[in-house]
Amino acid sequence: MQRSFEVQRELFVSSVDLDHPALCELDGTEAVLDWGKLEGLMSVIYSSDTGRSSYPSLTLFRALLLGIWYGQSDVQLSKSLARDLLFRKFCHLELGHETPDDSTICRFRDELRKADLWEVLMGEVNRQLEAQNIIMTQGRINIVDATPIEAAQSGSGNTKSGEAKRDADAGWHVKANSRGIKTSTYGYSVHVGVDEDGFIHRSSVTAGNVHDSVERDRLLLGDEAQFYGDAAYSSAATRDKLERLCIEDKVQRKGYRNRSLSPEDEERNAEIAVTRSGGERPFAVYKCQYGLRRTRLMGLAKNLSFFGMVAIAHNIKKAAKFLQLYGIRKPAFAG
Repeated sequence: MQRSFEVQRELFVSSVDLDHPALCELDGTEAVLDWGKLEGLMSVIYSSDTGRSSYPSLTLFRALLLGIWYGQSDVQLSKSLARDLLFRKFCHLELGHETPDDSTICRFRDELRKADLWEVLMGEVNRQLEAQNIIMTQGRINIVDATPIEAAQSGSGNTKSGEAKRDADAGWHVKANSRGIKTSTYGYSVHVGVDEDGFIHRSSVTAGNVHDSVERDRLLLGDEAQFYGDAAYSSAATRDKLERLCIEDKVQRKGYRNRSLSPEDEERNAEIAVTRSGGERPFAVYKCQYGLRRTRLMGLAKNLSFFGMVAIAHNIKKAAKFLQLYGIRKPAFAG
């Protein structure tokens, strides 16, 4: 049984508090979506009519977004929800009432994972952004890329109970730079497909030792006008598939030991690189703004769901910025 998500009058002492600039930081984010649609999709969680009243699903969902945007662990987030008025306002938590603790936040995230809801929620968020012409669908492009993220537990040795400290689902990601120097990261690879503005179409996570090209079909939309990728996605199979789907091939060509790139291919790669580099922008946000140079959770399933939520958080925040900058007309949301 859930409490109502409706804003209570006693949330703040007076309307002056609501109008303070420091508490309006997330107002644009509040206005960008019909949140009620997301709440409906999460109705399968805590749907029982009996038992102790739980926090509204939207309160906990918004709390997860705050944890991502502000780079906070569940423990840090629970403290912020108790003492930060901006966080309380965004999550519709009244003053004088209890706030979710870290275990409640963690359990809710796990319920989202068990219900396999992150892709459904991301699809709804993107559908709403498409309806507002924030994400463009006509003639859109798809830029695919991947980045390694170190596992939360990547060290050697065992725990006191004899279990390995290292995340068993992760793997070694080995990459050579332009000078041939190799770097190794034990963790996961986060894969995304984005448009030219940096909005994420698709997201996926694999062990670090899985080749980028394995996730090609998962990131492929099927209706994009052009498909961009670095040389890791270059193969006859990729070229054949794009041709069958009538998608323009913008994947950089790859040289081989006994067959170097032709001058024409090198020129083509340089031209593609200008647009393809846009696929790396979300990763800069993930690592520099959200503090996700390492994973926060253990196991592939949990990280797949978590980074799906990160993609949702990224698109919502970016959409709010678009509305602020360009004032794109959006439909009137009901409720």
